[in-house]
Amino acid sequence: MYSVSLGIILYVIPLYSTSLGADKMFVGLITSAYAIAYTVSAPLWGKASDHLGRKLALTLGMLGYSLVAFLFAFASNPAQVFIIRLLGGLTDSSFWTVPPALIADMYAPQDRGIALGKIGTAQLAGLIAGPLLGGILIKEINYSTVFYICSAIILSTVLLVFFSVQEKKSSSLEIESSSETGHEIRGKTKKGFTVTYVNMGFSAIAFGVLVSQFVVHANEMLGPGKEDLGGLFLTSYYVAEAFIQPPAGKLSDIIGRYRATQLAYIMCTLGFFVLTFAPSPVFLLIAVIIAGLGIGTLYVTLTVSLMDMAPSSKRGLVSGVQNIAWGVGYFVGPMVGGMVATYSVGAPYMFCAIASVAGGVLTSLYLKSD
Repeated sequence: MYSVSLGIILYVIPLYSTSLGADKMFVGLITSAYAIAYTVSAPLWGKASDHLGRKLALTLGMLGYSLVAFLFAFASNPAQVFIIRLLGGLTDSSFWTVPPALIADMYAPQDRGIALGKIGTAQLAGLIAGPLLGGILIKEINYSTVFYICSAIILSTVLLVFFSVQEKKSSSLEIESSSETGHEIRGKTKKGFTVTYVNMGFSAIAFGVLVSQFVVHANEMLGPGKEDLGGLFLTSYYVAEAFIQPPAGKLSDIIGRYRATQLAYIMCTLGFFVLTFAPSPVFLLIAVIIAGLGIGTLYVTLTVSLMDMAPSSKRGLVSGVQNIAWGVGYFVGPMVGGMVATYSVGAPYMFCAIASVAGGVLTSLYLKSD
């Protein structure tokens, strides 16, 4: 429910900003305002959930974003949209930071992968449906009413979470055992966190390259008048990423996080390699679906790995730092993709294929002991 509202707002904000007089550069600044605020606030929400409780931190952040959605209806110029979008990044990051820690607290390690996979699928499903619904709403009603609807949906989600979710308190036994592991194991865990964060950055870079370069590439290959088909191709990527997360999480519960992560890198490498040399639209579609399966698998296995390594009392903070790693990678990916695309249309994908191989090697060297 919450993600549907996010998807609607993501679709509507650029159009709304333009209607208020924003040029393309300022629309980009509005997007950047959200991203910067999100990256800064994610670890703060995670830390707050460690101290205040997962449910309270989550509902406070969601309640804040409900107010943000309401405020959009009263903006009268692009500068006000910029400020409100900044507030949106500060509040919305709780929705992406706290749930992994909440789910990890509630489920045993052998069930944690599929549980986190289901959460990821639900979030992505909302983001897929949101823009479609947003387009319909904008056609039928005005901007202010759309924002009121989104605010009401988010508020109802807050109430549902607050009255229905029962969080599991941090286990003192788990915290105690994690504090008595010794210097050697703590050193390995610290190295594991670092490598996993780097891997998360790899996955975000790949995602950023794909979403920034693929539509142009697809439309060039499909030809004029096929823009809708190019959009369908990109939607296929999102559907593949959403579909794979629960089975990928379950697979990681069965075969281990390390092997599942390596499988994800193999799929990423294959998908991006085929994208580099795709001779026809059919191969392009197949390749982008494989890439979606790989990135979706990688995201959920890395998230579960981090939650496994973190003691319950620190899971919120760890999830927040994970979101920083993702945000940095997503910021770098489109820039790198744009630079290397000047050499050839397939160069951004080859870069991602090489990065996937590097991630697999890094995982083999430092995370094989999971």
